Amino acid sequence: MPQLRNLSLFTKTTLATALILVLFFGVMAFWTYQQKRQDMLEEAVTRARLIASETVQTREYLSKHLRLGQVRLSDERYALIPIVASNRVGQLVAQEGGFRLRQISDRFRNPDNAPDGFEKAVLASFAENPYMRESYALTEEDDVPTLRYLQPFRADESCLVCHGRPEDAPDFIRARFSVETDQAYNYSIGEIIGAVSISLPLTRLQNQLQLSLQGDFLYLGGVFLGLILCLGLLIRANVTRPLTALSAAMNRVIRTGHFDERLPGRGDDEIGRVIEGFNQVVERVGDGIRQLEASEHRFRALTDNVRDGMVSFLPDGKVILFNHRAEAIFGYSRSEVLGMDIARLIAPMQETGAETLVRFLEETLESRDGGLLTLKGLRRDLEPLALEVSLSRASSDGHTFFTVMVRPKEGPTD
Repeated sequence: MPQLRNLSLFTKTTLATALILVLFFGVMAFWTYQQKRQDMLEEAVTRARLIASETVQTREYLSKHLRLGQVRLSDERYALIPIVASNRVGQLVAQEGGFRLRQISDRFRNPDNAPDGFEKAVLASFAENPYMRESYALTEEDDVPTLRYLQPFRADESCLVCHGRPEDAPDFIRARFSVETDQAYNYSIGEIIGAVSISLPLTRLQNQLQLSLQGDFLYLGGVFLGLILCLGLLIRANVTRPLTALSAAMNRVIRTGHFDERLPGRGDDEIGRVIEGFNQVVERVGDGIRQLEASEHRFRALTDNVRDGMVSFLPDGKVILFNHRAEAIFGYSRSEVLGMDIARLIAPMQETGAETLVRFLEETLESRDGGLLTLKGLRRDLEPLALEVSLSRASSDGHTFFTVMVRPKEGPTD
């Protein structure tokens, strides 16, 4: 994207770092949420398991002590039947604890103990798997997330008093529940007789989870911002600031043409080596330019001391050398004529251009065995000149250029 490409290195690096940290923060936040959600579920399951175990133990405790005390159950003592007593005690506790507790059975006597669809499926699983100790799942009840937890009851001797063979049941049980129609008779020891069913709303635990997550996210957000700030300062100090100084130094060199610019060293890291390389390049280029300027000065001194006008040009006719004597002959300054077409100064036919001129000079001079050729020239003030001209060709670094030596000639031209 062009907008991103034009941003500063510091901005792009900070944005990239921030993006990486945001992704890391998101992964950490998701992992934290999943971990705390699992912790919440485990806490809810532990609580439900404890409630169910207490209900089962209450039933077993009552059953044991009724046998030890040889207490005979009757209509008046119906509330002391272990499963009835434990169920009612559990419901009282459930009201105070904000959850729902029932003791359910497929072969129920009390319609309130009839299982719903979820409980019926779990009871079937308990019946198929005698080693299954519990079952739970997260569901929604009235748009409230709820833990459904079941722990099985298995028939023992105390259960068979009321749920064994009909003829062995107490008279008041047979009077209450018809032997012909009641389905809760004829259990055997170890058979699934029912289950404790607990519905535990998770609203409170979810609120705690949200508060905990908010605290964790605020902490992680603070760490995130701190990392961004620290990394930004480190990037600015160790990357963008030295690169900015390097860029400014290069611009000064380009703008001024002075190669005496140097940057302070900063160690042997990558940027330090770049800066050291810049210093070495500037030093070597400066030395080369100074040598070139000295050589050019000597060359100009040499050409300017030549008695004849000296004009060098490229194959396309562009003038690249114009000595002092040529300035005097043609009336142009060196700065005016550099880059000008040679055909504007010397030409048998100025409208034909440099290529025709070079070919004409070469052919004419060759036919005269290298002698001088008299041609017309044109001064800056458009005054015509009669010139004696000689031509030479030279090459440098694979580039060809031509040099003409000119001197004014008195008298008529050829």
